[in-house]
Amino acid sequence: MVRTICFLLIILATSGLFAQNCTTYVVVNTFDGKTGQGIDDLKAGNFQAKAGNVSLPIASAAQNFNNRVLVLLQKSASPEKQKTQEQLREIADLVRQAPAGRAIAFGVFSEKAFISSEFFADPEKRAEAVDAILAQAAQLPGKISTVYDTLHQALAAFGPHQPGDTILLMSDGNDHTSKRNPTDLTKEFTEKGTRLLVVVESGLPVNFTNYFPQNHYSEYEKPFLAPALKALSRQTGGAYRYYEAGKILDFAWAGYLLGIKTPAAWDNPKEWQLALKDASGKIDKKALLLFPQKLTPCDSAVTVAIH
Repeated sequence: MVRTICFLLIILATSGLFAQNCTTYVVVNTFDGKTGQGIDDLKAGNFQAKAGNVSLPIASAAQNFNNRVLVLLQKSASPEKQKTQEQLREIADLVRQAPAGRAIAFGVFSEKAFISSEFFADPEKRAEAVDAILAQAAQLPGKISTVYDTLHQALAAFGPHQPGDTILLMSDGNDHTSKRNPTDLTKEFTEKGTRLLVVVESGLPVNFTNYFPQNHYSEYEKPFLAPALKALSRQTGGAYRYYEAGKILDFAWAGYLLGIKTPAAWDNPKEWQLALKDASGKIDKKALLLFPQKLTPCDSAVTVAIH
């Protein structure tokens, strides 16, 4: 009897230790500091995560994963925005033609937003949804835009959070009549654990500096009038980049899905730090990483899709 009690106590104590941590998932993008190229074939041991002085073990690092992406396009009726409208049609075609298995939703907005009700992995069903949204959006005058209210609506379209959830927003960044503001959206994106990628129109080629424009405003960036969107994309682990036909969806699927052990007691998003280690195990100070400013608490209900 005594042995049985001791055995049960050991099991309970061991279970308590395991219950102290759980796993949260986050998408991270890694770039070589010299070339600006993405870094491939990294393993969990190549990453180092901390929250203050608390070490956060990396449980897994998957480069091939499947995440939900909502492509959200702003419509404009003004003649000077004709190029943007052409890009809208190009991106709609890219969504239609995206590989089978990629779960994508599609939306168009100006004064109001029309967003597909599901994330379609089947190209045929996805194409039907895109056509339906474009038909609905044809009634939009495009005179004004409500970027922040539309982003709020887009977040709701995801329903329960899944790792890697991403909104790809193509917009001029101007908001005219939204009831919500950037502070509201920062809180919502952080709580949801959703990434924001912002696409802006530009004649510049997409290169390394386009992925990391958050450090300063260049002469080319001044026409982009929404630094709050720029900051929001950075805080969520996303980025903003310039438009390049044919490659606009690539970044939404790039990077690594990290499984990170976090204290089960966490009940709200926490500030954290992430670093990359080189072959010798030392911190690679030249590597550039895109990751959310705060980690969301782990959710035992989430499912992870890895190819």
